[in-house]
Amino acid sequence: MTLGTIIDANCLHPGLIMIAMGLLVMALPERLRRPAYIAAPILALACSLQLNETSEMVYRISSKLSIDMISFDRLSLIFMTAFCIVSLIAAIYSAGSDNRFEMGFALMYAGSNMGVVLSGDVLSLIIFWELSAIASCYVVYARRTRKSTRAAFRYILVHGFGGNMLLVGIISYIAKYGMDITNLTGAQDFTFWMIFIGVAVNAAVPPLNSWMPDAYPESTLGGTIYLASFTTKSAIYVMIRFFAGTEWLVYVGAFMAIYGILMALLENDLRRLFCYHIISQLGYIVASLAMGPGYGIDGAAAHTFNNIMYKGTLLMCAGAVLYATGRRKISELGGLGRQMPLTAVCFLIASFAISGMPFLNGFASKALVMHAVSEGGYELVSFLLTTASVGTWMSIALKINYFVFFGKPVSGKPFPAKELKPVPVNMKIGMVLGAAACTITGVMPKLVYNLTPGMTDGHPFTAEHIVEYLVLFAGGTVIFFLFINKMKVHDQLSLDFDWFYRVALDRFILWLSTAIHGIFIFFDKAVLRSCQYMGKHLGNPYLWTRKSQNRYVRSISFENEDRLIGNVIIAIVFTFVVMLVISAAVI
Repeated sequence: MTLGTIIDANCLHPGLIMIAMGLLVMALPERLRRPAYIAAPILALACSLQLNETSEMVYRISSKLSIDMISFDRLSLIFMTAFCIVSLIAAIYSAGSDNRFEMGFALMYAGSNMGVVLSGDVLSLIIFWELSAIASCYVVYARRTRKSTRAAFRYILVHGFGGNMLLVGIISYIAKYGMDITNLTGAQDFTFWMIFIGVAVNAAVPPLNSWMPDAYPESTLGGTIYLASFTTKSAIYVMIRFFAGTEWLVYVGAFMAIYGILMALLENDLRRLFCYHIISQLGYIVASLAMGPGYGIDGAAAHTFNNIMYKGTLLMCAGAVLYATGRRKISELGGLGRQMPLTAVCFLIASFAISGMPFLNGFASKALVMHAVSEGGYELVSFLLTTASVGTWMSIALKINYFVFFGKPVSGKPFPAKELKPVPVNMKIGMVLGAAACTITGVMPKLVYNLTPGMTDGHPFTAEHIVEYLVLFAGGTVIFFLFINKMKVHDQLSLDFDWFYRVALDRFILWLSTAIHGIFIFFDKAVLRSCQYMGKHLGNPYLWTRKSQNRYVRSISFENEDRLIGNVIIAIVFTFVVMLVISAAVI
């Protein structure tokens, strides 16, 4: 591969452009920083549109080792399109930030995930994967509060563990299969499990999910949009590459869908609630990819694309509420529909989309997912995913819209209008663009279907399918208002899986520190006693001989001119040490 080929316009790497622009944004003055920040995803999108199946970018380390940074196919296409669109929306939404490092690392974070999607071999994949972890850690930290600092520390520990598991798996993979990325379904060996654990951490598969609701809510308003759009979605991409068709994952997906919903129903913090819904929606995707090529992979890819759009919109609306009120707990909000009408409408659209309301994008991609699971004969999983859809409707479309925007607040009093801060224009534009994306791809689902690897048409707008979802939502609405008092949020901490290993780790660290302290105390006392014993016996050698059973030994005399020889020995040793010190100082 020659240098001319690498820099050919048809082979420009969108991810590397984003990373380079991120570095540039950190160096530019404020008047140029924001335009460059928004221009970066536009340039990345323009470059991604030039990619095709013949595009490549190979960096040759030696004659026998090279890194293939671009391998483009239809699966890469849909993920790259989603990443570029959400990067642009997120950049517009967060353009008001005055933290140059947050803006720069956000672009680098987005670019590194684009690099994961375009990776042509496992070596380039792990490089971009680890770069993503480092950049996203700063995005968590960028708020620079005590909570965000601690959350960023825990975040990098968890992702360090996941990254190391993935690295071990990839080293084993290279030794066994080579550099090319291939599907591991059916292997079930050491390589399979190491890679799976590493990917499962980033995909927030329970019990490896607690890092998400711990870290995402502590980031900045714009940082949360980036975080929710990339880490888990690139993990899904890698999971499709390696594990599509691994049928037992369908049960993992069903558990994720139900678990996320149950935790969301208990949650009071807006952004933590949406984190649990990310886990639930990822469950649909994991269940779909488990069904393999056809409806399975297409459903997973389409639902990932749509999830990025409606989840980003929900978090942008939540960020606007947090910006305007300074509060993030549902129990402290209420009656915001009249005071923040644009935010309320955008949130309503996105909440209906995530629930699967007909003619919005969630409905269109769920049609592919449900068809894949039903076609595979997993009726129980299909039932659980349907139940999760009802739970989504109750926990977002009804719970938040009622208690935050359009219904009665939990406190009984609406949020005081005089305390509201006006939402910046750039944040409003971001919300509108997100809501528009949810609507357009819902009304015209083939825009997304045509991006999927198999270009599968889910035919979602059948009367039977539409009526089925409307009946489900009607039933969920009746249940919600019948038990409205039970649906009120509480102000207590919801425990997650991290409780188990945090308690265990806390006790282990306490035991370890106590044990190490005991060891040091033991040796400290032993050394002190030894020094005292040796000093005493060197000064008075009779202490060595007086208790001997041998009469000759007991009769040995250490006296010389009325001085104990032990004292003479000590004086000689001291003099020798002084001589050594003086010699060292002179030299």
